[in-house]
Amino acid sequence: MNANPGPPSDWSPPPDDQRRLQALRRYRILDSLPEQAFEDVVQLATAICGTPQAVVTFVDEDRQWFKASHGIQGEETERSIAFCDIAIRRPDEVTIVNDASQHPVFRNYPQVTGDDHLRFYAGAPMVTRDGYALGTVCVVDVVPREISLEQVEALRALARMAVSLLELRQRELEGQRLLAERELATRELQDYQRSLEARNTALAEEARRDSLTGLLNRGGLEEATVGGFWAGGGQFTVAVLDIDHFKRINDGHGHATGDEVLSLVGEQILKAVRGGDVAVRYGGEEFLVLMPATPPDGAITVVERIRETVASHPDLPVPVTLSAGIASGQAGRDATESVFERADQALYLAKRRGRDRIEVAQD
Repeated sequence: MNANPGPPSDWSPPPDDQRRLQALRRYRILDSLPEQAFEDVVQLATAICGTPQAVVTFVDEDRQWFKASHGIQGEETERSIAFCDIAIRRPDEVTIVNDASQHPVFRNYPQVTGDDHLRFYAGAPMVTRDGYALGTVCVVDVVPREISLEQVEALRALARMAVSLLELRQRELEGQRLLAERELATRELQDYQRSLEARNTALAEEARRDSLTGLLNRGGLEEATVGGFWAGGGQFTVAVLDIDHFKRINDGHGHATGDEVLSLVGEQILKAVRGGDVAVRYGGEEFLVLMPATPPDGAITVVERIRETVASHPDLPVPVTLSAGIASGQAGRDATESVFERADQALYLAKRRGRDRIEVAQD
């Protein structure tokens, strides 16, 4: 067969090469790892054409890169001296060079004049569905030769097979990308849900606590006692504490001072209560401490510690004393509301008896 004419000696890419390169890069094939499917293509090419060398090569901007090769060393060559650069300019043809040493263009190429001793070349372009030749499936020999029409058609078929492999590979990569994006989106959604749950938990906790003292508020008290809070059985005790003459503090020193007193009292209550106890700002200057599994003597110890600490606290802006009432009940027998009421009555008794003291309700 006659060799196709070569490109002019002053090499330059074809006018539409940028669009061809865009098509090539969308497949993300350049510099990828070896893949058995493309290795199989070159094995078939050598077997069909009887040549010692075959390559699946992609033509980049200034190089041709070998995706798979048989009998050829290296991974790439310069595009300006690549036989495949000629082949991709004729996407509808199989470019055949029977004897490169006699070819008007190729005879001076280094792979012809040098140690490679290239003589025979046949390259079938790999053409995409939108008409861009990305590279070739080509066979090479070190001696001049010819191939039959059947072998030429077989090279075309291998080039089409290589394009099908590219399309399949692209779909797999796209599937992997979509899966990765879906997994990322799932993780982000899970992170958002966890963040939202944490924020909702924080908001719920904030809603059940008094903003000034950090103690539970009335809503928090209801949650703490719902569902059988005292179901553990045994004796429990409720303490009601009240800041003595708090209205005088507000009237005489201002509400800012009153708020400071409330905050410091709440802080001391939190420090004094034990694990399992529940501390509540019940309203205004009144506080509750709920103590499960605690007899009156144990409750007196806790409340007395609070009362003494507040009375001697150096950071209080004004002298502060507390009065407290304590009442006990039996879990499962006494309603908590009735125990609260008895503790409140004991508090009023403490106030009538001079304040700054603890009174215990009698059973």
